[in-house]
Amino acid sequence: MTVWANKRLDMSMSAWLRAVLACGRPALTDGAASLERGWDPDGAGVVGLSVRSLFDLWIRAQRWRQGDRIVFSALTVADMPAIARANGLHVISLDIDPVSGEPSADALEDLMDQRTRAVVLTHLFGARAPTDALRRAAHANGSLFVEDCAEAYAGPQWRGHPDSDVALFSFGPIKTATAAAGGLARVRDLEVRDEMRRLAAEMPVQRRPDQLRRLLKFGLLNSLASPRVFGLIVRILDTFGPGHDEVLQRLTRGFGGSDLLDRIRRRPSAPLVRTLGDRLDEGDEPVRRRIGPASRVVHGLGGALVPTSSAAEHAYWLIPVLAPDPQALVNRLAEAGFHATQGRAFAVVEHDDPSDGTPPLGARRLFEHAVYLPFDPSMPDPVLDRLAAMVSEEARLQGHQDGGSPPDARPPPPGVDELSA
Repeated sequence: MTVWANKRLDMSMSAWLRAVLACGRPALTDGAASLERGWDPDGAGVVGLSVRSLFDLWIRAQRWRQGDRIVFSALTVADMPAIARANGLHVISLDIDPVSGEPSADALEDLMDQRTRAVVLTHLFGARAPTDALRRAAHANGSLFVEDCAEAYAGPQWRGHPDSDVALFSFGPIKTATAAAGGLARVRDLEVRDEMRRLAAEMPVQRRPDQLRRLLKFGLLNSLASPRVFGLIVRILDTFGPGHDEVLQRLTRGFGGSDLLDRIRRRPSAPLVRTLGDRLDEGDEPVRRRIGPASRVVHGLGGALVPTSSAAEHAYWLIPVLAPDPQALVNRLAEAGFHATQGRAFAVVEHDDPSDGTPPLGARRLFEHAVYLPFDPSMPDPVLDRLAAMVSEEARLQGHQDGGSPPDARPPPPGVDELSA
């Protein structure tokens, strides 16, 4: 049976071969510095092993006091608030709308006080969320503003808003224009940049064999994710193993295990730096490959609710759909050869202290009801159309069955409480 995987390595065979060969080439004299200058000609670029590594370095460079507060938009990768907590910070959750994926500046103002040191906004699923109101609110409070752009890479020409204090971009294994690892940051403050580099210089360097192993591992996984082979893998894992979703989630994690800080506190190896430069040289081509096919799917989804689809700028890293019964949608797509998933590596950010504010209900709704479609830009148009038609039909059925709009009507955008639990 042909099965379309949820996510494949965004790296051509030629790019993958160059990355593998880079593991045996001599290091450039100033490879990291040259990459940083190429990334940001104004000198604000910093390269790291990952976004997690760069975020950890940035927090350490601030030398904030234990118990100082940091606000996160309420749906992100679980490791980001974990890093803040590991550095002694108190985490606050800023809720988001479950359809737009965006937080409210008014809600942010209610959460901040004189101990709030930073606000971290995660751009979700490839969409670029508006930042002006949130950034102004943070700066008016004396707090720094961070854009987590790990999911929203759109080519080297966009490096976040110039007035943001930090913008973080990921080139991890399942990201657009992947290098199998790596992160780039634009850090506005010169003293902070210098301190990040000083701290990084004290850390060990990623070993070349580790980068090579990552490339070989994800290259193999990508080969196994071809539609005909992937169907066989799914049947084997579901029949004889713990289930394909569990296995694939574990294999595609960038930094697993309990020793998170030890794993991320490393500098990128010379081969990784070279591969990052190669991917930047591709410009926005990796993103442009996605936009046309992804737009075709989204426009064909009819009455289905697609979080972040209203964003003015979208790179379509993922295509999520909200469903009252997400498992029913996953099962229906699986029967037709489409490997949709729930959850992935996302987590809802909860307040460290419940008295800090209302719980993040919007983020919970999005997390609990989102199904991530198995979109790949290499999928033929008829396959994309069949996927969209099936999701649209299931959305109409679920809306009708749950007492919502009839099957032939487009349901109105819901608020937090309009999706069934």
